[in-house]
Amino acid sequence: MAAKQRGVALIVVLLIVAMVAIIATNITGRNQLSMRRTLNLAQYDQAYWYAMSSEELAKKVLKQDLDDAEGVVHRQQYWALADVQFPAEHGVISGKIGDMRACFNLNALSVAGKEVENGLPKLPLAARQFKAMLVAMGMDDFAAEHLTHTLKDYIDEDTTAGAFGAEDAEYESRDVPYRAANTLLNHRSELRAVLGFTQDIYLKLLPYVCVIPGDDRQLLNVNTLEVEQAALLAGMLENLISVGEAESIINQRPASGYEKAEAFFEASSLSGLKLDEQQKSSLVVDSQYFLLQAGAKVDEAVFRMESVLKRGKGNQMQVITRQFGGQK
Repeated sequence: MAAKQRGVALIVVLLIVAMVAIIATNITGRNQLSMRRTLNLAQYDQAYWYAMSSEELAKKVLKQDLDDAEGVVHRQQYWALADVQFPAEHGVISGKIGDMRACFNLNALSVAGKEVENGLPKLPLAARQFKAMLVAMGMDDFAAEHLTHTLKDYIDEDTTAGAFGAEDAEYESRDVPYRAANTLLNHRSELRAVLGFTQDIYLKLLPYVCVIPGDDRQLLNVNTLEVEQAALLAGMLENLISVGEAESIINQRPASGYEKAEAFFEASSLSGLKLDEQQKSSLVVDSQYFLLQAGAKVDEAVFRMESVLKRGKGNQMQVITRQFGGQK
């Protein structure tokens, strides 16, 4: 009987030891997980502040460049350097600045037209330039006009659909219904919500378009436009020149750009074109808006951020919007 009791006691002791071992292992695992989580949060938080610090550096670089060039913006300035990286404690900070006047501001299509042609409202200049850019990119005229009207209806203030446009009724009839924005866009990714702008079209447009929050003007800086964006220049001139001619004009641009817009028209092959004052005034040599694409890495934590900077008095730069993440 005593032997049996000793056997039962031994089993109970072994069970208790096993349970203690399991509990201890569980506690150790949770502690390790908690420590890893805390460390990840600390690293992510540090990466966030590293990325935020890039804004201050961008402000100083832009102000210095604008002060030195008396407001003229061109690609030989320090802000235009690509793939800039700075070492930081346990990590690295990277950043890239782009001129937001070297792309087509989609918000410009919100401007209402006042002219009438053949009894119908005539598309305003920005809308005509957008359509011409689509054609210069290889799209047929009808598809380009359809997309232009659809986008215009999506962001303009009224709820009346144009001849080829779409308003709330069309969006509400979709499988997942929603309504037209009828207000300015905040990011170009919103273009994916507009009828007709497929993923393929959106990806093709990415190098050419942008959104300037709160601004509905379309001005193109001829000093910062890249050769790969020749279709944009052709579109701004409503295809009075070909894409090949636009590439040639960009290639012939002085390294430090033009000091005045008039010099661009005089020096390039545009001197023989009949351009009205409205068309000419949409081509400039300066900019008030810049896009900072910043990133920071601390050990394994990565943080990405986009900031829109606006030039103010005395070339002081102000952040008007921030977007976290690597959204295109």
